Amino acid sequence: MIGKTIGASIRAHLSTDDPAVSDAAWESVPSSDELREQVQHVLDTDINPSVAAHGGVVRLIDVKDNQVFIQMGGGYQGCGQADVTLKFGVENSIRAAVPGVGVILDVTDHASGRNPYFTPSTK
Repeated sequence: MIGKTIGASIRAHLSTDDPAVSDAAWESVPSSDELREQVQHVLDTDINPSVAAHGGVVRLIDVKDNQVFIQMGGGYQGCGQADVTLKFGVENSIRAAVPGVGVILDVTDHASGRNPYFTPSTK
């Protein structure tokens, strides 16, 4: 029932020329440089000390607008549980400490390395 109501609201909005996100909302998002500094601080003080205990490291690769690009290394590169660590550990820590962060993307090639847990499909 609620899905139909939400869907109808979305379709009604899409039929207008109004932007999906208001200019005021975009103006309230911190700059890429501000987000980069804040995310790096969280990585340095909260996340990396924790993942280092498991032989891992999380690197900040880039911030574009409010999108954060990270790379997992050490014991987390190729780990079968890297996605769980990312979703429930890294993302939650960053989002709790840095309001304004949008999508957080893992750009790690988990299939490369000397002994990755993940191997590409042969299909």
